[in-house]
Amino acid sequence: MNRIYTEQTEDKLTRKGLQLLMDLYSNDLFLFIRGIVNNSESAEELVSDVFVKIWNKRDTISNINNIKSYLFILARNESISFIRKNKRVKIVNLEEIEEYYFAPLESDGSELFNQDMIDKINTAIDLLPAKCKMAFSMAKINGLKYKEIAEIMNISPYTVKNHIAYALEKICDYVGVSNKDNVITNSDIQFFLFAGRKIQ
Repeated sequence: MNRIYTEQTEDKLTRKGLQLLMDLYSNDLFLFIRGIVNNSESAEELVSDVFVKIWNKRDTISNINNIKSYLFILARNESISFIRKNKRVKIVNLEEIEEYYFAPLESDGSELFNQDMIDKINTAIDLLPAKCKMAFSMAKINGLKYKEIAEIMNISPYTVKNHIAYALEKICDYVGVSNKDNVITNSDIQFFLFAGRKIQ
Protein backbone atom coordinates (compact mmCIF):
# COMPACT_ATOMS: atom_id res chain seq x y z
CA MET A 1 0.00 0.00 0.00
CA ASN A 2 1.30 3.42 -0.95
CA ARG A 3 2.00 5.50 2.16
CA ILE A 4 0.48 8.61 0.59
CA TYR A 5 -2.98 7.23 1.47
CA THR A 6 -2.14 6.61 5.13
CA GLU A 7 -0.76 8.39 8.17
CA GLN A 8 3.00 8.20 8.43
CA THR A 9 2.73 6.52 11.83
CA GLU A 10 -0.34 4.39 11.16
CA ASP A 11 -1.26 1.86 8.48
CA LYS A 12 -4.81 3.05 7.98
CA LEU A 13 -6.60 5.19 5.44
CA THR A 14 -7.02 8.87 6.29
CA ARG A 15 -9.74 11.24 5.08
CA LYS A 16 -7.12 12.98 2.98
CA GLY A 17 -6.08 9.62 1.55
CA LEU A 18 -9.69 8.76 0.75
CA GLN A 19 -10.13 12.06 -1.08
CA LEU A 20 -6.98 11.34 -3.06
CA LEU A 21 -8.31 7.92 -4.05
CA MET A 22 -11.58 9.51 -5.12
CA ASP A 23 -9.77 12.15 -7.17
CA LEU A 24 -7.60 9.52 -8.86
CA TYR A 25 -10.10 6.76 -9.56
CA SER A 26 -13.70 8.03 -9.44
CA ASN A 27 -13.93 8.65 -13.17
CA ASP A 28 -12.32 5.31 -14.10
CA LEU A 29 -14.65 3.44 -11.77
CA PHE A 30 -17.65 5.35 -13.11
CA LEU A 31 -16.85 4.40 -16.72
CA PHE A 32 -16.27 0.78 -15.73
CA ILE A 33 -19.48 0.48 -13.71
CA ARG A 34 -21.57 2.35 -16.28
CA GLY A 35 -20.29 -0.07 -18.88
CA ILE A 36 -21.80 -2.92 -16.89
CA VAL A 37 -25.06 -1.40 -15.60
CA ASN A 38 -25.57 0.97 -18.58
CA ASN A 39 -27.00 3.74 -16.41
CA SER A 40 -25.10 6.88 -15.42
CA GLU A 41 -27.12 7.73 -12.32
CA SER A 42 -26.82 4.21 -10.94
CA ALA A 43 -23.11 4.16 -11.78
CA GLU A 44 -22.54 7.33 -9.75
CA GLU A 45 -24.30 5.79 -6.76
CA LEU A 46 -22.30 2.58 -7.05
CA VAL A 47 -19.02 4.52 -7.21
CA SER A 48 -20.01 6.16 -3.93
CA ASP A 49 -20.77 2.73 -2.48
CA VAL A 50 -17.29 1.54 -3.48
CA PHE A 51 -15.63 4.37 -1.57
CA VAL A 52 -17.87 3.81 1.44
CA LYS A 53 -16.68 0.21 1.50
CA ILE A 54 -13.02 1.19 1.20
CA TRP A 55 -13.49 3.71 4.02
CA ASN A 56 -15.06 1.03 6.20
CA LYS A 57 -11.91 -1.03 5.63
CA ARG A 58 -9.60 1.89 6.42
CA ASP A 59 -7.99 0.16 9.40
CA THR A 60 -6.74 -2.74 7.28
CA ILE A 61 -6.01 -0.96 4.01
CA SER A 62 -2.26 -1.48 4.45
CA ASN A 63 -2.85 -5.17 3.64
CA ILE A 64 -3.97 -4.28 0.10
CA ASN A 65 -1.08 -4.56 -2.36
CA ASN A 66 -2.74 -3.03 -5.43
CA ILE A 67 -5.34 -0.44 -4.46
CA LYS A 68 -6.44 0.24 -8.04
CA SER A 69 -7.20 -3.41 -8.76
CA TYR A 70 -8.92 -3.72 -5.39
CA LEU A 71 -11.19 -0.75 -6.16
CA PHE A 72 -12.12 -2.28 -9.51
CA ILE A 73 -12.91 -5.60 -7.83
CA LEU A 74 -15.18 -3.78 -5.38
CA ALA A 75 -16.77 -1.99 -8.36
CA ARG A 76 -17.25 -5.32 -10.12
CA ASN A 77 -18.97 -6.83 -7.09
CA GLU A 78 -21.22 -3.80 -6.61
CA SER A 79 -22.19 -3.90 -10.29
CA ILE A 80 -23.03 -7.60 -10.21
CA SER A 81 -25.11 -7.12 -7.05
CA PHE A 82 -26.93 -4.23 -8.70
CA ILE A 83 -27.79 -6.31 -11.77
CA ARG A 84 -29.01 -9.21 -9.64
CA LYS A 85 -31.23 -6.92 -7.59
CA ASN A 86 -32.57 -4.55 -10.24
CA LYS A 87 -32.54 -6.58 -13.44
CA ARG A 88 -33.34 -9.90 -11.81
CA VAL A 89 -30.60 -11.64 -13.72
CA LYS A 90 -28.80 -14.41 -11.86
CA ILE A 91 -25.17 -13.74 -12.74
CA VAL A 92 -22.19 -14.64 -10.60
CA ASN A 93 -19.27 -13.13 -12.54
CA LEU A 94 -18.41 -10.80 -15.42
CA GLU A 95 -18.06 -13.71 -17.84
CA GLU A 96 -21.86 -13.85 -17.87
CA ILE A 97 -22.32 -10.20 -18.87
CA GLU A 98 -24.04 -10.02 -22.26
CA GLU A 99 -23.72 -6.26 -22.86
CA TYR A 100 -21.03 -3.71 -22.07
CA TYR A 101 -21.25 0.01 -22.80
CA PHE A 102 -18.03 1.57 -24.08
CA ALA A 103 -17.74 5.36 -23.76
CA PRO A 104 -17.09 6.66 -27.31
CA LEU A 105 -13.59 7.91 -28.05
CA GLU A 106 -13.10 11.51 -29.14
CA SER A 107 -10.75 12.98 -31.72
CA ASP A 108 -7.40 14.22 -30.43
CA GLY A 109 -7.47 16.98 -33.02
CA SER A 110 -5.00 15.32 -35.36
CA GLU A 111 -5.52 15.40 -39.11
CA LEU A 112 -4.97 11.65 -39.36
CA PHE A 113 -7.54 10.74 -36.71
CA ASN A 114 -10.33 13.18 -37.49
CA GLN A 115 -13.85 12.78 -36.14
CA ASP A 116 -14.94 10.71 -39.12
CA MET A 117 -12.17 8.19 -38.46
CA ILE A 118 -12.94 8.19 -34.72
CA ASP A 119 -16.58 7.46 -35.52
CA LYS A 120 -15.49 4.41 -37.52
CA ILE A 121 -13.28 3.21 -34.66
CA ASN A 122 -16.13 3.70 -32.18
CA THR A 123 -18.46 1.71 -34.42
CA ALA A 124 -15.91 -1.10 -34.64
CA ILE A 125 -15.52 -1.15 -30.85
CA ASP A 126 -19.28 -1.19 -30.36
CA LEU A 127 -19.50 -4.31 -32.54
CA LEU A 128 -17.12 -6.27 -30.29
CA PRO A 129 -18.46 -9.00 -27.97
CA ALA A 130 -19.23 -7.71 -24.47
CA LYS A 131 -16.37 -9.43 -22.63
CA CYS A 132 -13.88 -8.47 -25.31
CA LYS A 133 -15.10 -4.88 -25.18
CA MET A 134 -14.81 -4.87 -21.39
CA ALA A 135 -11.21 -6.10 -21.41
CA PHE A 136 -10.34 -3.64 -24.17
CA SER A 137 -11.95 -0.78 -22.23
CA MET A 138 -9.97 -1.55 -19.08
CA ALA A 139 -6.76 -1.59 -21.11
CA LYS A 140 -7.55 1.45 -23.26
CA ILE A 141 -9.53 3.69 -20.89
CA ASN A 142 -8.27 2.61 -17.48
CA GLY A 143 -4.69 1.72 -18.38
CA LEU A 144 -4.80 -1.59 -16.54
CA LYS A 145 -2.32 -4.39 -17.24
CA TYR A 146 -3.32 -7.87 -18.37
CA LYS A 147 -2.75 -9.32 -14.91
CA GLU A 148 -4.96 -6.67 -13.29
CA ILE A 149 -7.72 -7.11 -15.87
CA ALA A 150 -7.53 -10.88 -15.42
CA GLU A 151 -8.00 -10.53 -11.68
CA ILE A 152 -10.96 -8.18 -12.09
CA MET A 153 -12.67 -10.30 -14.76
CA ASN A 154 -11.71 -13.55 -13.02
CA ILE A 155 -10.09 -14.97 -16.15
CA SER A 156 -6.51 -15.82 -17.11
CA PRO A 157 -4.04 -13.18 -18.37
CA TYR A 158 -3.78 -15.29 -21.54
CA THR A 159 -7.52 -14.88 -22.13
CA VAL A 160 -7.19 -11.13 -21.59
CA LYS A 161 -4.37 -11.05 -24.13
CA ASN A 162 -6.59 -12.87 -26.62
CA HIS A 163 -9.44 -10.41 -25.99
CA ILE A 164 -7.18 -7.42 -26.67
CA ALA A 165 -5.63 -9.01 -29.75
CA TYR A 166 -9.07 -9.87 -31.12
CA ALA A 167 -10.32 -6.34 -30.45
CA LEU A 168 -7.38 -4.74 -32.23
CA GLU A 169 -7.74 -7.11 -35.18
CA LYS A 170 -11.45 -6.37 -35.58
CA ILE A 171 -10.98 -2.61 -35.19
CA CYS A 172 -8.19 -2.55 -37.75
CA ASP A 173 -10.16 -4.75 -40.15
CA TYR A 174 -13.23 -2.53 -39.87
CA VAL A 175 -11.30 0.70 -40.35
CA GLY A 176 -9.27 -0.86 -43.15
CA VAL A 177 -12.43 -1.77 -45.03
CA SER A 178 -13.90 1.67 -44.44
CA ASN A 179 -10.72 3.58 -45.26
CA LYS A 180 -10.33 2.96 -48.99
CA ASP A 181 -7.27 5.19 -49.32
CA ASN A 182 -5.31 3.02 -46.87
CA VAL A 183 -3.73 6.13 -45.38
CA ILE A 184 -3.81 4.73 -41.85
CA THR A 185 -1.94 1.56 -40.94
CA ASN A 186 -2.73 -0.97 -38.22
CA SER A 187 0.24 0.36 -36.24
CA ASP A 188 -1.19 3.88 -36.44
CA ILE A 189 -4.48 2.68 -34.99
CA GLN A 190 -2.82 0.75 -32.18
CA PHE A 191 -0.62 3.74 -31.34
CA PHE A 192 -3.66 6.03 -31.23
CA LEU A 193 -5.71 3.65 -29.10
CA PHE A 194 -3.00 3.13 -26.53
CA ALA A 195 -1.14 6.45 -26.84
CA GLY A 196 2.12 4.71 -27.54
CA ARG A 197 1.91 2.57 -24.39
CA LYS A 198 3.14 -0.99 -24.55
CA ILE A 199 0.16 -3.16 -23.64
CA GLN A 200 1.01 -6.19 -21.53
